[in-house]
Amino acid sequence: MNLFQLVRDHWVHILVPEGFIAGCYLDKRVDEKLTAFWIKSMLFQRELRSNEEVTWK
Repeated sequence: MNLFQLVRDHWVHILVPEGFIAGCYLDKRVDEKLTAFWIKSMLFQRELRSNEEVTWK
């Protein structure tokens, strides 16, 4: 069984996990961009108290 036939028969098993991994990666990148914007926003520009956590991660 050559590689082409193996890929042709099992393309779903190859592409679905790759799509999931790519989606997770892109989701984390967007979250990082939003977090950077959120930190710089004038609305939330204040010092956190010692027992206070950020509300959005």
